[in-house]
Amino acid sequence: MIPSRRIFDAYANDYDRWFDEHDDVYQAQQRLLRGAVPDHGLGLEVGVASGRVAVPLGICCGIDPSSELAQMAKRGRKVVLGEGEHLPYRADSFDCVLMMTVICFLEDVLAVFHEAYRVLRQGGYLSWGL
Repeated sequence: MIPSRRIFDAYANDYDRWFDEHDDVYQAQQRLLRGAVPDHGLGLEVGVASGRVAVPLGICCGIDPSSELAQMAKRGRKVVLGEGEHLPYRADSFDCVLMMTVICFLEDVLAVFHEAYRVLRQGGYLSWGL
């Protein structure tokens, strides 16, 4: 794991609590994402964290390097421990890949985008936000 990502294990509860403390921002984010993320097909969130973005959008799969956050994200989802630079999925597996507030934590942005495109089915959607 990239050392800077370990901070999310130490502060997993604080990270998750942010969504409750800033519900107005969280709800606005969800409204915007509903327009960018299809409501059908199989979805993956890279950097799923605690699942607060994926769950309401119906994204059923997630990957995160933080074991603490990945455990929280399970909330009825298939979540694996790992990093976006090396997605443990076959090519053409997903109809949608979402990355929300992930790019700023990446060491190799191009590798993650390459992996996201690799696992997307033809005609799939890649949605991301800084």
